[in-house]
Amino acid sequence: MLIEVLVEALHDKNMLMILDNCEHLVEATAHLADALLDGCPRLRILATSREALNVAGETIWSVSPLSVPNPQRSLAFGELERYGATRLFVERASEREPRFSPGPANAGGIAEICRRLDGIPLAIELAAARVGVLSVRQISERLGDSLGLLTGGRTAEPRQQTLRAALDWSYELLVESERVLFRRLSAFVGGCTLEAAEVVGAGGEIERSDVLDLLSRLADKSLIVAAETLGDTGVRYAMLEPIRQYARGKLEDGGDAEVVRGRHAAFCLALAEAAEPALQRAHQGDWLERLETEHGNLRGALSWTSESGETELALRLAGAMSAFWYRRGDVHEGRWWLEAVLNAEGDAPSTPSRAKAVAWAGWLARVQGDYERSEARGEEALTLFRSLGDERGATEALYNVGMTALFWMNFERASAALEEVAASQRASGDEVGLGRTFHALVSVADGQRDYERAIALHEEGLRLARKTQDDYGILFLLFTGASACVGHGDHQRARTLLREGLELSQRLQMSRLTVYQLHVAAALAGSQEQPRRAARLWGAAEASREALRVVLSPFQRYIYGPHIATARAQLSEEAWEASLIEGRAMSLEEAVGYALSEKEFFRPTETITREQRVPRSTPLSVLTRREEEVAVLVARGFTNHQIATELSISEHTATTHVARILKKSGFHSRAQIASLVSGQQPQRPIPG
Repeated sequence: MLIEVLVEALHDKNMLMILDNCEHLVEATAHLADALLDGCPRLRILATSREALNVAGETIWSVSPLSVPNPQRSLAFGELERYGATRLFVERASEREPRFSPGPANAGGIAEICRRLDGIPLAIELAAARVGVLSVRQISERLGDSLGLLTGGRTAEPRQQTLRAALDWSYELLVESERVLFRRLSAFVGGCTLEAAEVVGAGGEIERSDVLDLLSRLADKSLIVAAETLGDTGVRYAMLEPIRQYARGKLEDGGDAEVVRGRHAAFCLALAEAAEPALQRAHQGDWLERLETEHGNLRGALSWTSESGETELALRLAGAMSAFWYRRGDVHEGRWWLEAVLNAEGDAPSTPSRAKAVAWAGWLARVQGDYERSEARGEEALTLFRSLGDERGATEALYNVGMTALFWMNFERASAALEEVAASQRASGDEVGLGRTFHALVSVADGQRDYERAIALHEEGLRLARKTQDDYGILFLLFTGASACVGHGDHQRARTLLREGLELSQRLQMSRLTVYQLHVAAALAGSQEQPRRAARLWGAAEASREALRVVLSPFQRYIYGPHIATARAQLSEEAWEASLIEGRAMSLEEAVGYALSEKEFFRPTETITREQRVPRSTPLSVLTRREEEVAVLVARGFTNHQIATELSISEHTATTHVARILKKSGFHSRAQIASLVSGQQPQRPIPG
């Protein structure tokens, strides 16, 4: 036999054998490798394949996609070389079109192309081959159909000439049950848990009990990626976006696309409606994180329910998602979805789901400063809830009416509406709602310059929010209380409340409320005759606020304005503008670190050098060496993506390391890690 001849020829050889592209002959290749390794003790084999050979002694080395820029921040031209994906695109585009020149004008487009292609080298090379025929912007815009756009040259192997052909190659190697689940998984945007895959993927020839085995087989064949997540959600399964587009095309070609999309939407609705009441209770941060992880799926379900005429499902899903959008700061997106769903429904009869969607549309309009629309939607919701006999809903709608009046500085109307809300909540025993209404009443008293009443209401509300363990209510009361203390001249108490509030909002990742607190911090600095600090904090808050597309109301500018004006009068116009620009250049994390520090000017990136290590005498001595390295980079202001690039690990692994550091140290913020690494005593929240 040929194998015996090979064994005899290679028996004494010290050599490396390369077996390339083994996926279509896995069993035969495994048999060959096993026989050769048994008979040739000095032979080593390097095999490339979409799935493991599963022979004794095999070590699997997964080839990850190339690193891509963080989608949460714009990419400067000079950063293109930092990421493997953008570097490859520039190299291949330059080879294809000598006149191609990367620069500030197209750096963002290059980054977007690489992100949308998930760092897949073949896909990036095929996209770069379009340079000269299409501009970078045009390539990016056409990647919604990446498989149609990404065709290769005639000199490549047929199965590598297009990304579709490469995927066809892998798809044809699957057995039918694997193909069916592969198609159905395309309904998920951003991946799924095992539970979700079982709900959506089972049906017909696939039993629910079959799904786990099929997922494992698809992962073995590199068509899905399985990665362990933080928390208790277990392993998450995902497709790279070009692969998902391919699978979605196969799903649409089949006969069960609508059934699968319907199951996916039902699963998303169940998740959102389970999360909604949980966002009113303790540990709401865990649910916020879960919804953030599933945001792509929830958007996909909203799109399908809206486009397919499933109006009631769309209303229920948008209404259930609204608290998440509001808390996370995705106000613009949330309002867009709510208005789109309501407009699509037209003059439908009054239903609880419609009333809720109308109420939230008014709520988010207020946050965006559209007070006329907010008032109209608020009154409409109030009427709808009362016609349905829903007293709790009517109370919440009246709260929005009162808050809109407050933001318009109609203190008398605001006070009357909010006192009626508080009375209703006391009567119904709604302590969580009542605690949050205290925040609004504190604001009314603050606006009326009745600081003693404001502080008394703040203390009563904070006690109630702590009793119910309502982190969201605690957070609101902390920063309104800080605002009232600034007005009252109690600077020390204001600083204490701001510190706890900023650390809590960062831990819960409620960026909108973090920004509001930075405005209070700027006002505090102004009231303490720290004009440059006030300008920097104000600039940082304004830049982040604009990015979130939310506004400061006339009321908020009325409260903070005098303190900012005082600070501005203490500096020349040039000095004020320079400090504002310094603040606007800060990331949100840097601005929070600056607000929490006692330094006149503070940047986390300047607090520690690369060579420093965590002192072994600190509480962080429980960390592994890798976690120490991550802690140092956190102190330098690195994002999780930048940490991953610096240490040549995945972003998921970097996120896991940061979470473990926080858990081991008992901290709640990256700023605390930074202060400890740099030898300072970390600041902890003040106990309630």
